[in-house]
Amino acid sequence: MASVDEFETTVDSTEEDESDDEESEEEEEPKLKYERISNDLVDILKKDCISCLAVHSKFLAAGTHWGMIYILDHIGCHIRDTEITAHSTTVNQISIDDHGDYVASCSDDGKVLITGFYTAENNQSLNFDRPVKAVAMDPLFYKHGSGKHFVTGDDKLVLNEKGGLFSRHRTTVLHQGEGPIREIQWIGDFIAWANDLGVKIYDMSTRSRITHIPREHGYRPELYRCNLCWKDEKTLLIGWADRVKVCVIKDRVNDDARNLPSRYVEIVYMFKVDFFVCGIAPLGTDLVMLTYDKPSEQGTIQDSSSKRPQLQLVTPHMEDFDVISSDALSLRGYEEYKCNDYHLECLPEENLFYIVSPKDIIVSKLRDEDDHVTWLIDHEQYEEALAVVQQKENTLQKHNLQSLGKDYLDFLLSKREFEKAAQLCVKILSKNKDSWEEQVYKFAKIKQLKSIAPYIPRENPVLDPAIYEMVLLEFLLSDAERFLQLVRDWPSHLYKVQTVINALLDRLDRDRGNTYLMRALGDLYSYERQFDKALSIYLRLKHKDVFQLIHKHNLFGSISDKIVQLMEFDKEQAVSMLLNNMDKIPMEKVVNQLDKITRVFVYIFR
Repeated sequence: MASVDEFETTVDSTEEDESDDEESEEEEEPKLKYERISNDLVDILKKDCISCLAVHSKFLAAGTHWGMIYILDHIGCHIRDTEITAHSTTVNQISIDDHGDYVASCSDDGKVLITGFYTAENNQSLNFDRPVKAVAMDPLFYKHGSGKHFVTGDDKLVLNEKGGLFSRHRTTVLHQGEGPIREIQWIGDFIAWANDLGVKIYDMSTRSRITHIPREHGYRPELYRCNLCWKDEKTLLIGWADRVKVCVIKDRVNDDARNLPSRYVEIVYMFKVDFFVCGIAPLGTDLVMLTYDKPSEQGTIQDSSSKRPQLQLVTPHMEDFDVISSDALSLRGYEEYKCNDYHLECLPEENLFYIVSPKDIIVSKLRDEDDHVTWLIDHEQYEEALAVVQQKENTLQKHNLQSLGKDYLDFLLSKREFEKAAQLCVKILSKNKDSWEEQVYKFAKIKQLKSIAPYIPRENPVLDPAIYEMVLLEFLLSDAERFLQLVRDWPSHLYKVQTVINALLDRLDRDRGNTYLMRALGDLYSYERQFDKALSIYLRLKHKDVFQLIHKHNLFGSISDKIVQLMEFDKEQAVSMLLNNMDKIPMEKVVNQLDKITRVFVYIFR
């Protein structure tokens, strides 16, 4: 099964040397995430090394040091086993037309190949008899009548095209005499290339060169490659050694008597960095840069961790920049590689960035809301994570309120924050019967039923009777007052009343004088319609509701032998009840019981 491996990164190694105070500061959430491309690419890298990569929305084209070009999907699987035996040695650059119908490649073997995926009609193989370091295809190469343009770079920039009556191959030298050309990028009407002296841009619409941007550093161009990337059809990004420039092509407003090109280039951002740039790409108004640490003053890299390339997200300014994030990347074999061994390719429209080394390809992308929630969870910021999920649950793929809430509940229980967890159950579990029962059992397992009892639902949902009985039993054994409160608060249909009565009777055998338990027993007998037993307990306890119980359930037949107890408990209520219900309790029965006590006159008087 195809897969993409998760890829671990670390923060910039400079952060690891900060003081203890700075280490204690709150960790900042990363902006990018990384995945290692695997699948068929793994087998390729066992026998070969990547020398360059070109990316398209349809596929990846990987060139190798053995001269092969492998066409892969974005997770590293062969596309219809497509591989091109293109060259006899290192592939230096690959270019793809906008439709993804053709690829162009160049190599140190001096050959330039144009290969079509769907037709061989426009395939070409040219031999320059000298190493060709760069090639770029007209983005519209696929179109009929486009001229089939492409440019090559060795010691000169050569435009190749088909034209004329017989569509013959023609070449035009666009520039030469300033050293080898090692990088070419073509977008729309504009071709940008770099030689030893600087970067130049050629306008195909006017067939003229419109600018020269000087190198402005002293590093050897063959060791520190110039990296060019078009942000859009008018904006060129340049990262070369320790210099970064953002250039914008503009139209001249007024005609100039000096016969200057109709377009010119303005450098809108330009700054020096304290590292080497291995690749550059756009991300909105920010820049993504693949970087490599400069050697120390002694000429060696300071330590092994600093040799790892870093992917930095920065905000450019005219003479400076702000670092948004910086991630050190542990690419396979990074200990052996230098600046030019790394490449950065991108799909700007998808915000995908491909970090390339001879034995690895890592894809980086912006972290999404799911990643944000995962990061919050990993840093135990569950309340913030819950807020995000509640707001954006419909757009999340990996997280939902139910699963996140359960994780948070488990976290709170592990931290012994039982009351907070119990309160949260109402919000998280809502009307889910199974989830409620699962959580109650978790609380029972850690002997914390007392915490969750006030929040257990009594309706919508109604839980299994065993749940309520378990909670009642917990309080029966440990807190008689709370037990009585639950017996009165919870509707009796929630549990099996007789089961609770049996447990309560067993408990009373060991604690006969407990009035809370006796009162609960009276209530439970009443729920079971065992009113005689309930009345007996109420009278014994001199319960204030005894008269209400008699009236409500018409228990007058049951009190004929309890007149004295009722009088001793509350003679006013007793006399009133007896006088108002003489048809139910004959006066003779009342007098027979009262003639034994001196207070009989009270009843007679009334």
